[in-house]
Amino acid sequence: MAALTNPTAEVEKLRFMRLPEVEKASGKKRSTIYRDIAAGRFPAPYDLGGGRSVGWLSSEITAWILSRPRVQLHTAAQTGGQHE
Repeated sequence: MAALTNPTAEVEKLRFMRLPEVEKASGKKRSTIYRDIAAGRFPAPYDLGGGRSVGWLSSEITAWILSRPRVQLHTAAQTGGQHE
């Protein structure tokens, strides 16, 4: 197992995000986030205690964002000057 070069810096990067921040970062609203969690398409939150307080690991949200496919934009030159 490789040793972390700077364990303190790694821990500082790893943090919990609350729902408003997850909504802002993902561009999704609460209902869509929870629907996607149920379908296995979005990271599940962690219980932060008490059963009503949850948070998402920032690294998991970042990984989800980076896993999204890029949109292919078609220019007029690519479509022969025609609009689709």
